[in-house]
Amino acid sequence: MKKINICLASFVAVALSTWVQAAELNMLSSWNTNYAGAKYTVPKFAELVKERVPDLTLDVKGPEAVSPFEQLEPVQAGLYQFVYTHGGYHYGTTGIGMGMDGVDGDPDKRRASGIWDFVDKSYNEIGLKLIAMPTSGDGYHMVLKNPIGSSGGLDGAKVRGTPVYKALIEHLGGSLVVLPPAEIYSALDKGTVDGAAWPVLGALGFKWYETAGYMMRPRFGDVTHLILMNLGAWNNLSSAQQSALTQVGIDLEKETWGQFYGLADTEVVELKKLGMKETKLGSKYANDLPKVFSDGLFGLVIKKNGARGEEFAKLARSAKLAP
Repeated sequence: MKKINICLASFVAVALSTWVQAAELNMLSSWNTNYAGAKYTVPKFAELVKERVPDLTLDVKGPEAVSPFEQLEPVQAGLYQFVYTHGGYHYGTTGIGMGMDGVDGDPDKRRASGIWDFVDKSYNEIGLKLIAMPTSGDGYHMVLKNPIGSSGGLDGAKVRGTPVYKALIEHLGGSLVVLPPAEIYSALDKGTVDGAAWPVLGALGFKWYETAGYMMRPRFGDVTHLILMNLGAWNNLSSAQQSALTQVGIDLEKETWGQFYGLADTEVVELKKLGMKETKLGSKYANDLPKVFSDGLFGLVIKKNGARGEEFAKLARSAKLAP
């Protein structure tokens, strides 16, 4: 009996290894195609995997399958093998990914500085492998129902966001309201919130121009999307598959870094055609916006990750990738 069990265990191990090395793997996306940051990036990633990674394809499911705030756990458990997400959606587990929004998004600088590897190792500790960080530079803004007033700030406005925006919203005189993306339109329409903090890419696809007439300026931060993989599934890939997937991540980061700028600028033009206007913060707020945003994010990372968070902030600043 013991011999049979040993043989059976060996068979299962080989079968699982083969399943990963030649398989269609499952991927979650925190956004549907209304968000341009997912509309282009997710299909492109799946296409590159199919073309370049031997014997590997992806089956992608959106937030209708699993809520964005709950997607990390099923990937850690291996129920899904990949996730395309944002660190703000799993701050309860780690703040490291979210902190990257306060770091210069240039993909070459991130890799050369060592901060990319730092993020990768941090996720390895919770059973995940970092594949890529497709990033949109100057990527955040707020859509508001009313223009900036004489104070130059938010004057108590209730602004939808995630922990990413907490320090910044409060610095500007507003208050944070945490809502999932699917509820933003309704909240703006009903006046439950006075605005929404979100990547510049988004208001067009979600039709928020129907419920909010203004875009806060200046833009701020670098929207860092994360492509993460179950670490066990990664370890079961062949060396050729790992090498090819690593290169896919590098190439995707470089391609999207330029692409996101163009998409964001195009979206702003379209929003203006639909009646939205830009409204500017007062100089006392606008001038220190980048530092306030980074400091706020890094403070949250340190609060969540302790010494690891302090190491992260020190690395970003010593490499001159954060103010």
